[in-house]
Amino acid sequence: MLILFKKDLIHNRLFLTSFSSVLFLFLVSFIGNASQIVYADFNFDAVGDWGCNSNTDDTVSNIDGRNPARALALGDYSYQSTATCWLNAIQPIDSITRINIGNHEDDDSEDYNTYKNHFGLGNPYYSYDYQNVHVLTMDSDRGSYASGSSQYNFVINDLQTKSKDPNI
Repeated sequence: MLILFKKDLIHNRLFLTSFSSVLFLFLVSFIGNASQIVYADFNFDAVGDWGCNSNTDDTVSNIDGRNPARALALGDYSYQSTATCWLNAIQPIDSITRINIGNHEDDDSEDYNTYKNHFGLGNPYYSYDYQNVHVLTMDSDRGSYASGSSQYNFVINDLQTKSKDPNI
């Protein structure tokens, strides 16, 4: 999945707000310079820098009302020393939420393991498929992604495997 954002903050907010209300194009296979384009029949919402306040509740309500297939949580959740507030806030969308560890929950003092355990993650880097889309999540903060590291090897193997999957 390829998503391009302009650096203009207002454009980003508008884009994220309308994220689930438009059809997306997913590039599903690359052969030389040619690509096959497929229209998605589902929607993903993506949000980062959540916090734990009334805006968080509004965001969850907005996502829940749009009924997306997945809510991609892009990191920086509660800004507190525990995950409890944020995990309570996302209850209505918990089952569709997939997380990425951000720099405000990547430390043990920020309840790092609670986030991982809640979402059943052994590693903060992982991948999954949703219909014809393959999503790969990397940990750019806590884990090493240098050549030869566990995360690097996972990413290389994952991408090599999925690049051969005709359903992706």
